[in-house]
Amino acid sequence: MEKKTIREWKDQGGLAPTRASSPDDILLACASYEPRTMAVADLLSPAYRARNAIIYLNTEFRQWSATNFSRLEKILREHCEQMIIAEGSWLDPKTQLDALRGAAAKLAGLSEQPAITLDTTTFNREALLTSMAMLRAQFDSAEIRALYVSPQDHGEWLSRGFRCIRNIMGFAGIQRSSRRTLLTVLSGFEPERTSKIIEEHEPSRVLIGIGDPPTDKKFLERNQAEQKLILARQDVAEFRFPANNVADCRDCLEGIIAPYLSDYNVVIAPMSTKLSSLASFLIAEAHPEIQLTYCVPGEYNVNDYSKGADSLFVDFIAPSPLVR
Repeated sequence: MEKKTIREWKDQGGLAPTRASSPDDILLACASYEPRTMAVADLLSPAYRARNAIIYLNTEFRQWSATNFSRLEKILREHCEQMIIAEGSWLDPKTQLDALRGAAAKLAGLSEQPAITLDTTTFNREALLTSMAMLRAQFDSAEIRALYVSPQDHGEWLSRGFRCIRNIMGFAGIQRSSRRTLLTVLSGFEPERTSKIIEEHEPSRVLIGIGDPPTDKKFLERNQAEQKLILARQDVAEFRFPANNVADCRDCLEGIIAPYLSDYNVVIAPMSTKLSSLASFLIAEAHPEIQLTYCVPGEYNVNDYSKGADSLFVDFIAPSPLVR
């Protein structure tokens, strides 16, 4: 994993292709209402090229994302040969999946190991994990360069309320009625959603993870404060996980859940950074019996979700273990 401030990336000339000698085959990003939508695009070096750019957007946020979408499309057209728009829905997982599958179907003639860059920054977590599943299904031997831009700060609130709890498509796991349930939550700043997930799954045991190290130390303090009441419950145990590194977080989660896999139905709720969400994907990929669960919020703070862009994290996701 590599981390530099936005200024440091600019000073070194910007973001180059994954393989210095050739263009990326795929650049996948999300157009969102957050200003961070533009952070990676604005960091592309003048020499950056990609054969295919995919911009994903949620149709319900189109009016709040319109300016960012137009700017993102304009910049990526300057760097990419083909532009593909995938318009999905954060409310309808099937529409989300169909949009991403439709985009993937247009990626003809790529090598067996394409160079893929995935800007995770402004995807909602469900769409991010669906995107990873789509990339794995079509390019299981590819290494994926994952980018994440941390904000300078978050808004007073990120989301409010909740609509439903559902497993992420493709990650239903294997739930045996004879087993107890272990719920592992990678928590963030939304205790309401954490409480709803616990209520819905009625687990025998709950593990609440606090991101430590975080992407910024001030986020650790807020994470602890937001989850304070939940952590005070007698049926909840706390653990710490690296929220700033995919591989380290994956290894941490592996150690946390290993003692439970043979006796419990294991459910993971990724609600922290996008990097830790990718780690959750890798754990579920390695252990198909694990269920990934998602709480659909009632509304997002589209006007003040985050502020500024602080640092760019670059991590690499190894090819699927099924092809090694």
